[in-house]
This record gives sequence, C-alpha cells and structure tokens, in this order.
Amino acid sequence: MPYQRETASKGGHSDLVRNPDIQAFLNDCAFLKQPSDDEARSIASAYLPAPTSGSLPLKVVASDASPYADPIDDKFPSTQVGYVKASLVLVDVRQFQDLSPPGSRFVDPFKLAALHRNADSYSFALPGSNIRYKGSASVKDGFRRAVWDQLSDERTSFHPHSRDFTVRGTLLALENGEAGLKKCPSCSAVHPQGLAHDLFVFTAGREVQVCPACNAEVYLTDTLRVHEQVTDYGDCTSAVTRFMNAVEQLLIATFVRMLAEHHPQILAEMAFILDGPLAVFGQPASISFTLVSFYHRIREELRRRGLRAPIVIGLQKDGQVMEHARSIARFLPNGTFHVVDDEYRDAYINSVNNENFGTETYFGQDFIFKTEKGNIFTVGLPYPAAKKSGTKEFSRLKSDLTRYGSDLGRAFDVVRHFELDLYENAVIPVALAHRHASISLKPGGKVLDLVTKNGLVGS
Repeated sequence: MPYQRETASKGGHSDLVRNPDIQAFLNDCAFLKQPSDDEARSIASAYLPAPTSGSLPLKVVASDASPYADPIDDKFPSTQVGYVKASLVLVDVRQFQDLSPPGSRFVDPFKLAALHRNADSYSFALPGSNIRYKGSASVKDGFRRAVWDQLSDERTSFHPHSRDFTVRGTLLALENGEAGLKKCPSCSAVHPQGLAHDLFVFTAGREVQVCPACNAEVYLTDTLRVHEQVTDYGDCTSAVTRFMNAVEQLLIATFVRMLAEHHPQILAEMAFILDGPLAVFGQPASISFTLVSFYHRIREELRRRGLRAPIVIGLQKDGQVMEHARSIARFLPNGTFHVVDDEYRDAYINSVNNENFGTETYFGQDFIFKTEKGNIFTVGLPYPAAKKSGTKEFSRLKSDLTRYGSDLGRAFDVVRHFELDLYENAVIPVALAHRHASISLKPGGKVLDLVTKNGLVGS
C-alpha cells in the first residue's frame, strides 16, 4: 500500500504483463462468454409463453434497503458507525390505475404525491470498530447489544397492541417458538456435551440469557450471527450489509405474519416485492430455511380458509442471471419466460456444476421473464415446498412449473402492470421504495457523517 499522497509507478504493471506464471494462470481459467447468435437462438427456442392470471392484487408492498458506513473522524478512519435504512411502500392498485385522468396521457401530480406518502422507513445505527456501545466489554458485544435493542424495539412492530409482531417476535415464530444457539457469541463456550447440543434455547419470555461461562448477556438476535463479521479493528461494512439483507427479509415476514393473524382476507389480495433475490447471504443465511417453511405455512393456511395466497416476488436488477438474460435478450420473443433450473444455470450462467443451487442461501426460485413491452426481469417466487434440502429430488421440485399453479401468472401480471420505462428493468413500487430507502453519498452520506461526528465526538 502506498503512503498518503504517494502516487503509483506508471510501469508497475509491466512485471505482471511479462510474468509467465500470470499468463499460465489465465490460460487455465474457464469463464462464461457472450453466446454466439446461433447459441442464443438455441437458448431462446426453449422459452415458453409467459402465463397470465387475468387478475391483480388490490395492494402491493415494495421493500428496499440501503447501508452506509463511514469513519466518524478523518484522523481515525478505522472508527466507524454503520447505518441501515429500510423502506416499505404501499401501493393501492386502484389508486395507481387512476393516476392518469380519463382520456389523458399525463399523470396527476397530486395523486402521484399521495403514493409517496404511503411509505414507512426504518432507520438503524450500528457500532463499528473502536466503538463500544453502552459500555460493552468489546466492539462485538456492543454490536450484538445494538442489534438486540433495535430489532426488539417498537419501531419494527406492525401491530399497535402487541410486541409479538416485531422482528424479534418473527425470529421466534420462524423457529416455531424455540430458537437455539450452540455457543456463546462472547466467549465461544459450548454445551458441556458438545456442539451437538444448543447452549442457549430462546423461547417467549427468555429472549435474553446469561452465559454460564462468562456471564455475558446473550440475545435471541445473536442467532442471526451477524456479529461474527465484527472485529475490534476491522471495517464494519460487511456486517452492516449482512444485517441489512436479513432485516429486509424479516420486516416483510413480520408484516405478513401480522396480516395472516389479524387480516387474512386483506393478505390474500396483496403482493410483496423485494428488491433483490429471495435469499439471505452470509452468517444469517440459516433463516432462508425457516422462510421456506414460513411462506409454505402461510399459503396452506390461507388456502384452508378458501383464500388465495399472497404473491411474494424478488426482483433482481443485476447479478449473473441478469447478465445472462441481457446477453440473449434480443433473441427472446416478447412475452416469454424460462425457469432458471439447475441444469439451465449450469449450462449458461454459473457453469460450476450447480447440483442444487442456493441450498444454503435461497428460499425462492428464479425465472427469466421478458415482458410484452420487451423489458427483461429476473423474478423470484418462494419455493413451493414445506422445507428445502440439498437433494436432487428438491432440485427437481423447486423448478417444477406445475407446483406454482396460478402464482406464476399472478406474479408476471404484477410485473407487467408496474413495469417502468424510466429505469432499466424497473417496476414502480420498487422505484418508490428505493427513493425512500436510499442514502446518497452526497449529500445524504455527508449529513450522516456530521450527525455521527457531532453525536460521538461532541458528547
């Protein structure tokens, strides 16, 4: 690494260019290439006409989240605070259809402004390196305490008279009321009989426990394991991003839980759109297993009552699937789709023998969808199963189109109805959510820097 204000050598690359070991390494690497026209036509020939359901949900909830982490003082760049802003936007489909007056091509600005008001934002602050929250023994312990404080706070509650419908409550509900943790996150102590047993078992009323080895408080939210990426000296950006990914999924699940319990008829006529894949990455990825079971239970309970299941959609605007989809888009007929099953992914996208892609992280199946207007989307729907596994049988089950029934056409109809030409491969509810959740580097990031510096340095 150069010294501050030291410039790099203009010829520093020459050794790498002439190094035969580097050239040999590059020759040994296989990678995906732009398909030829004939290959793209062959791929496109397998695409199917996209189904339609002929009906739309009454309301759509879109979710987006944005992280930000920066030093609080330029003289101490390793001292950081992380921020996460998550947003949920509710769009009434009938109101959306009335945005343009009859016979006009123009949108009523007052009605459009009303859409923006149907949004809730959730802000979280997390301590990074060199910051001890509430006098905790270490940065990591302070980070754990901050996660607990904020995810059990009423800010994440979706019911005015019950604290069960917070993210904290959802963590227990996803585990059927009992969540386990195998070792102390503070001192790494394990059960006397080994890791085959949980050292802590969290239940309602016992969400905070004390480690028998070090007397540190251990929290239900520690089961997310986000704190494992936190160190006393390292950058906290990765931990903040993992927290954001998990919280966005858990906020939607909490909202769905509340509606299923108190307003099932309303839930049956709703769609939920998340910005990104239906997946949880990194240390919190284990909740992807419980989300599969959770959405299956919701579907079965509503169907038992004679109601439709809500539509849950993950929309990706970048990543490997979208890169592939764009590379063949001009050969795909409008109004077609293809399930991105493991065979398709292995042949055209990842090429790493995806025997069961996403076993540890995904809770939804991807579909490439080209709308009748010619826009390309990667649409994810929850797996149509009670649980997921790494078996070949599950690999076939998750991509079996018959198991999705009318949900596939309903999801495509939502995308069709809200597709937006202003941005590439965008839908209006997600664009609105992003507007409320995004933290721009300037001026938003600079304002947060000032807030952090005044709050910590000035205190």
